[in-house]
Amino acid sequence: MKHIFVINPAAGKGKKLPAVLSAITYACEELEVDFEIYHTRTVGDGIRFVSETCKQYPDMMKRFYACGGDGTLFEVLNGAVGHENTEISVIPLGTGNDFTKAFTNPEYFKDIKRQILGKAERIDLMKYNNRYSINVINIGFDCDVVQRVSEIKRSAVVPSKMAYAMGVADLFMKPFGKNFKVLIDDRELVEREFMLCAIANSHYYGDGYHVAPNAYLNDGLMDLCLVDRVSRKDFIRVIPKYKAGQHVDAEDHSLYPFVRYQKCKKIVIESKQSIGLCADGEISPFKSIEITCIPKAIAFSAPKGSVCIALMKEEANA
Repeated sequence: MKHIFVINPAAGKGKKLPAVLSAITYACEELEVDFEIYHTRTVGDGIRFVSETCKQYPDMMKRFYACGGDGTLFEVLNGAVGHENTEISVIPLGTGNDFTKAFTNPEYFKDIKRQILGKAERIDLMKYNNRYSINVINIGFDCDVVQRVSEIKRSAVVPSKMAYAMGVADLFMKPFGKNFKVLIDDRELVEREFMLCAIANSHYYGDGYHVAPNAYLNDGLMDLCLVDRVSRKDFIRVIPKYKAGQHVDAEDHSLYPFVRYQKCKKIVIESKQSIGLCADGEISPFKSIEITCIPKAIAFSAPKGSVCIALMKEEANA
């Protein structure tokens, strides 16, 4: 197994980089494993590097570690998917690190030795526009917040959590809702003005919002959460419940009349006007998009001592 660390030098404003490089080198040399460190140069470079490496060494067992935030994991994933003898993992250097919350002991993802000694399991992915998402795709208010936070960070030096709060407050004072229609599994059409739409492969997004408490990473299904346009009063009332994952019950039924939550394999979304889609932090505009679940499409390695919560369902039923 060759261990390849794909590092985004800009992640965490570069403050964690020296310590991470030292930890990688020390752990790999102590465990006597073959390793390589690659620094990405620009947006999209991670996809290119991972894909080219996979094509150049198709028979070599290799594990790519995305060292950065959501964007770095997105690039490593999209470069690796579809290639044999390839695993991926993540060493979180960003602020949210939401995907690792789907595992026990998520802090172990920062332990390089545990990472190297980790074991990979195949998990589902969501496919859209020939790209893949590992965590959550969101449309509407949440996507607008991500875009606004990015603008705030570019215009002022503020902590990430403060920038997120500023983004929410700014959009809260503007008109809510986007009109679009959602076709679920080619048989059920829902059309109205929505506050937000989240399509989840995993549990968390937005720095800790528990959008899909009933999601499993290996069930071959996506968890769809649709929230109708609501008043500001209802919005304020439901947000704490939404963040805590208390907007649905254990049988996938929503606890609020304006929340729809269900599992599905395919979703088609259409809008008369171009709107934004945020997949694992990466934003792209669309008018029509198809999102499908691809069962067990990637081998994802969890560090030693950390277990994917999704796989516990299969173990319980074994």
